[in-house]
Amino acid sequence: MIFSRRVDKPTILDQAVVAMRPALIAAMVFSFFINILALVSPLYMLQVYDRVLSSRNVSTLVVLTLICIFLFLIYGALEALRTQVLVRGGLKFDAMARDPIFKSVLDSTLNKRGSGAQAFRDMDSVREFMTGGLIAFCDAPWTPVFIIVSWMLHPFFGVLALIASIITFGLAIMNDRATNKPVQLATMASIAAQQDAGATLRQAEVLKAMGMWGGLQARWRVRRDEQVAWQAASSDAGGAVMSGIKVFRQIVQTLILGGGAYLAIKGEISPGSMIAGSILVGRALAPIEGAIGQWKGFIGARGSWDRLQAMLRAEADGADHMDLPEPRGILSAEAASIIPPGAKAPTMRQASFRIDAGAAVAIVGPSSAGKSSLLRGIVGVWPCAAGVIRLDGYDLRQWDPEKLGRHIGYLPQDIELFSGTVAQNIARFGEFEANDVIEAAKMAGVHEMIQALPDGYDTAIGEGGASLSGGHRQRLALARALFRQPALIVLDEPNASLDQVGEAALTQAMAKLKAAGRTVVFATHKVNILSQADYIMVINQGVISDFGEREVMLAK
Repeated sequence: MIFSRRVDKPTILDQAVVAMRPALIAAMVFSFFINILALVSPLYMLQVYDRVLSSRNVSTLVVLTLICIFLFLIYGALEALRTQVLVRGGLKFDAMARDPIFKSVLDSTLNKRGSGAQAFRDMDSVREFMTGGLIAFCDAPWTPVFIIVSWMLHPFFGVLALIASIITFGLAIMNDRATNKPVQLATMASIAAQQDAGATLRQAEVLKAMGMWGGLQARWRVRRDEQVAWQAASSDAGGAVMSGIKVFRQIVQTLILGGGAYLAIKGEISPGSMIAGSILVGRALAPIEGAIGQWKGFIGARGSWDRLQAMLRAEADGADHMDLPEPRGILSAEAASIIPPGAKAPTMRQASFRIDAGAAVAIVGPSSAGKSSLLRGIVGVWPCAAGVIRLDGYDLRQWDPEKLGRHIGYLPQDIELFSGTVAQNIARFGEFEANDVIEAAKMAGVHEMIQALPDGYDTAIGEGGASLSGGHRQRLALARALFRQPALIVLDEPNASLDQVGEAALTQAMAKLKAAGRTVVFATHKVNILSQADYIMVINQGVISDFGEREVMLAK
């Protein structure tokens, strides 16, 4: 592979590169003809100086000029075609890699491994290099051709081109060693600074209200200064090498003309050969200089490639899931222990229970007892570190996550809506029928509120539902959880932000779900909705301390 430096099981990134291999091969073929046509200019100069000027034949000059113009037009067309082929290959690469990378970013975020939007920038960096920066590397293999042709004019040109190529390549290696580490450290510092700034700005209201912006700005400034310092170090080191390359290039050009003039004076070559040799040696060095110019982009793309590969390998489950029948809602756990991502100790230990389809279970207990951890395990957001949680007898890991999600309704404590319309948020941004959306909204008691919005169900709610109150956001999220009445509905503190009207709507919704045979599991600190529970589960210090029928548990 283009960027691979280790042998591992191929990821979707490797497969995407293989898929665009025809485009890369075509680009190499085009590069062959483009570099052959690059010989037109020195040959033209050779003929003009050695034949046309000596013979003073205008017709020969006109014919040669027209032929050169025609060949240059072909040269330009091949250059454009090569770019278009690589761009089409890049589109194919993107189409194949984007969905798996999006899923890996989601999994990485759930597992607190970071990545986030940086992974998408990394994917763009790799694609952009393969569709643009790679052109310089496609031309590099043809450098020996120009050295050989230079040698054919005179050994002096060939030796000079060979020595200059070796020295230029050595300077390129020096440039890589001088800039590789600073560029990588600058990139990592930039990622850290961007993530820190993003996390800080998401809490802009708190920063403003509590005067916290000064301290957080100072922390961001430190990371920003680190990023700029490494970028400056990279620029200093790379700038020195690039200046050396430019100076060396001028020296080589001077030696070519001076040496060529000397050979012409001695009668060993013609004046046309001197000019042609100058062009040929310059053309021999051009691919190497182009590769050096793209080296920083190559280092960045290689770093992006490595980060993407690491993320894909860390999040790959390596399993294709068989299609399972639609669940009825039978939920069970067998000694399930759940550890939050990034933590070392489980917040839920040895949970065992069985809930029949159509039952409603209330989970109660003090704060930080492990209620939310269990609910996250039930919906598969946090996998079991030990034991197993099953739905209709199947381990949650045996379900295809996307297909399973259609049969689960989940209302977390921290409500997160997405930029889009009310209808899109309720329908989970999938295809939907208007009746299904309206029915879910009515069950959540939010239909009248939506009707009062400027555009009804087509109202854009803004990023995170910023245009809605906390209670309305919670009821809208409840409608999303109830969309098409999934087999299993999991609600974490569903009445935390609800007023009396909202709680009444929630109670009615839970009654309808039970009547429809749906399984409902909810955590609550309020006793007023325990009337809808068939069973009550008590959790304390990460352990299920009691579980039984509602009346029996309330009597205790």
